[in-house]
Amino acid sequence: MAGSIHPPAGPYGWLNRNVLLLSLSAFFADGGYQAVTSIFSLLIILNMKEPPYVYGLLLALAFGGGSLFAFLGGKAGDRYNRKTVALVGNLLIPLMSLAGFFSNVWIIGILFTLGWWARFFRTPARRAMLVEVSKPEHRTKVFGFLHALDVGGGLIAVVYVIILILYHVSYHDILVVSIFPILLSSVCLALVHYVPFAVTSPSTGTVPASKVQFPQYPPRINRRIFQFVLLAATLFGFSYYALGFPILSVAESQASAALGVLTFGIYLGFSSAAGYVLGSSALRPIRALWTTGYALAGVGSLIIGVSYLVDSGLLLFYLGAALLGIATGAVETFEPVLTSYLVQSGELSGGMGLLGMSRALGLFVSNVVMGVIFTVDQPDSYFYACVTAILGAGILALTEYWLHRKFASKIPSAS
Repeated sequence: MAGSIHPPAGPYGWLNRNVLLLSLSAFFADGGYQAVTSIFSLLIILNMKEPPYVYGLLLALAFGGGSLFAFLGGKAGDRYNRKTVALVGNLLIPLMSLAGFFSNVWIIGILFTLGWWARFFRTPARRAMLVEVSKPEHRTKVFGFLHALDVGGGLIAVVYVIILILYHVSYHDILVVSIFPILLSSVCLALVHYVPFAVTSPSTGTVPASKVQFPQYPPRINRRIFQFVLLAATLFGFSYYALGFPILSVAESQASAALGVLTFGIYLGFSSAAGYVLGSSALRPIRALWTTGYALAGVGSLIIGVSYLVDSGLLLFYLGAALLGIATGAVETFEPVLTSYLVQSGELSGGMGLLGMSRALGLFVSNVVMGVIFTVDQPDSYFYACVTAILGAGILALTEYWLHRKFASKIPSAS
């Protein structure tokens, strides 16, 4: 049974061997598939001459189906060994790299989609493992570190993609090259010695309340909060378009594929730094999520839309990408941390799966809508993303206000 708990092998700091290996697995995985992500819009739209809505539909298929696979992967992680579930999914991610061997847009799209489905399938179990091989008082720091290495791998991918583009390597060949770091990711995951710490939560009394960043609420209130988190994650997902759209906007407006891919690099660089810094902070997870995460993402999309509308040049585009990166760092750090506090240990992988499913459902809608609006009018697509991100922030802001009114004495003093 995946949820069975064994005593820890010995005392560890926050960065123990398993946390490092899981984070390195994320680093190498992103070092591969983010290379695919960075050029996918350029391949489909600029190279293969398909309209933007085709790109949007392919992404919608990847993320829409991904919502189901996130749910299934979460349930499988609770029923079977979490390491095995995570490793099976991780070994299938290279399918998107194999798309480089084909020239038919639909075969490429299917392989890209299958790779993304595998990514969604493995993520809940991997997140649950990370919770179980670390201590509750280290949880925000650990997820911030995971995100920093996760996105750091993507940043490395952008660097080698830009170099390969400047050397006139074809997009198809770049896809094939991306398979090697993804395979290294599975090696790191296989080396994890999965012996969880005794899973505790703030409500058990095992961990002093001062050591964690979420107050002690009754289980039924935790379930209610988690429902609001899932709703907000779905609404935010409606705004969480693939970065291929800004990459394409910059590449077209500046007549340079390399400058377009650099947009992705700026986004990833700021996202990595934000994950590490925010993970070491004492911010309340729920407030940090809706302010530094959802609301800031809306501002970033607004800036990109205005930049394209007024033809402001690269600086404003890159500012919007940087803000989106910071917002993503906050979201990827605090969403799983909140889930780990709100969901019982035996259902932790399933809870992470529900979180992934909620985001993926939003991404499904977002990329369909973005693709259609982007084909007609690019600025309007970014304004749509801005509004939906602010709505997601509003849901969590109201949730925090309700909690403050109902349990004012239980809110921690940390700001």
